[in-house]
Amino acid sequence: MSTLYIDSLVYQINHKTILNNIYFQMQTGELIELTGSNGAGKSTFLEVLFGTKKPQHMHLKIDQKLIRNSNHLQRYFALKPQFGFFPKHLRLRAVLPKQYWEWPDFKTQLNHPISHFSTGIQQLIQTLFVLELPQPFILLDEPFAGLSPILQEQLLAVLQQKNKTKGILIVNHIPHLLDEIRTREVQLIQGILQST
Repeated sequence: MSTLYIDSLVYQINHKTILNNIYFQMQTGELIELTGSNGAGKSTFLEVLFGTKKPQHMHLKIDQKLIRNSNHLQRYFALKPQFGFFPKHLRLRAVLPKQYWEWPDFKTQLNHPISHFSTGIQQLIQTLFVLELPQPFILLDEPFAGLSPILQEQLLAVLQQKNKTKGILIVNHIPHLLDEIRTREVQLIQGILQST
């Protein structure tokens, strides 16, 4: 089991405070839903954890080890952002983990390029890819956006399975979708992270 501990996280841009003195704890085996209005800083929070945005201040420990260098964060965190990160010419079989090749939406299309698929399906492919990475903490930015109810159910089942060994933090805007599988919900309001 790995434990993440964050204290005093501050992120500002152009002297505007986006994340204000954030405190957050998480362990592998937890699935935490992150909610908040558009522009509240949810994606920014994930990017700070992943190391692609540098905060003004952050005290971050993993398993009691203080992480001072943000370049080391990607040893512990894997991120599925809202935008696509696969080159569009890559074929599905090159990026989709084999255990999902038999899914009806993929089975006959393994040789198609990523660009062949809808934006929602491209996001799903990225989510499934990231969930197979070795990092203990998985950061998912709106993984259910653009998915049919059937695919949402399939992804929920995958998340339940992966959550046995990983800590998963999910930005989600679909009400009640994660009620059955989440450990807890936290909400960003005016730069402050609050338990709901």
